[in-house]
Amino acid sequence: MKLYKARALALVTAASLVLAGCGSEDSDSKESETSSSTSSSTAAVELPTLEELNGVLARATDPNLPIEERVLTVQNGDQAPELFDVMTRSKQESGANFQVVDPILPGWTPDSVMATIHFTLPDREPQIAEGVEFVNEDGHWKVSQDWACTVVNSTVAPEEVPAFCKELPAPAPVPEDNAPEGEAPAPEGEVPPAPEGEAPPAPEGAPAPQ
Repeated sequence: MKLYKARALALVTAASLVLAGCGSEDSDSKESETSSSTSSSTAAVELPTLEELNGVLARATDPNLPIEERVLTVQNGDQAPELFDVMTRSKQESGANFQVVDPILPGWTPDSVMATIHFTLPDREPQIAEGVEFVNEDGHWKVSQDWACTVVNSTVAPEEVPAFCKELPAPAPVPEDNAPEGEAPAPEGEVPPAPEGEAPPAPEGAPAPQ
């Protein structure tokens, strides 16, 4: 248990730093683009309050609620009810706490918003994750599947990650052109070139160069 908790603490902290970095890089550009697009859209939903979004996070990891309510807190959550037990256990083991804080900004689509989350762990400095997406589906505000799975993939052991979150794109392999430079082996039967400044070895039976 101690090993699991230590691993969870380390991974959750790493996840918060990654999320904070990713969100801060493009939050400025997103704000200007999404504000203009959603203001002109008649289909845009009213921005949720802090209380609404914090309620979403609280219900997602509340083991006392029926699963029928909890699946309404994550985008496509009804496809993976097992996700919520994993999220709850991870939060309990690490002691992590998530809280939505201002600002809440219009998202990429009329039915989404981008929020800022204040993230804390016991005896650690708080972290800020910006650009966390919430989407409105059938009148319910939900954490986006991508963000929920990013947290899960970063805080639990690989064998505990639900299949729902294993479909995220894997890192692309390094192209051969970008492989570290080095001398390629000589084709079979050929003598490799001698280092610069040295003469290549003479063929067997031939006189050595003067």
